[in-house]
Amino acid sequence: MSIETASVPTIDMRAITQLAESDELGEQFVAEVIDVFLADLSERVRAIGLQMSHDDRAGIAATAHAVKGSCGHFGAVRLMELLHEIEGRVRHEQTDGLQTAVDSMVAETERVRAALEAYRSNRMRRPDR
Repeated sequence: MSIETASVPTIDMRAITQLAESDELGEQFVAEVIDVFLADLSERVRAIGLQMSHDDRAGIAATAHAVKGSCGHFGAVRLMELLHEIEGRVRHEQTDGLQTAVDSMVAETERVRAALEAYRSNRMRRPDR
């Protein structure tokens, strides 16, 4: 993990707090949204891998764009930046470093997954919630 990655929070808790406050079910709503997001994220990361192996640049750009939008709900800023980079590289046909960017995105995806799972587990176990 680079110093740059380590200095950026995996998720912005303010974004999740805003999600919880925007719905009457609060933390339960957030837990459900996290479940849906993580399932979708796994599918889309797999899709990017397949698209890379088939040199499907349009597919890579579209998938990266879709995931980038979803990441905003959780304040996954570093993941959003990496997806933006992937999307830009593909759209501008700058394929040098594309695999490295995808590898970084996969690693960051795992950091986001772990952070969201930990958040969900901690919040759903609290008796005052």
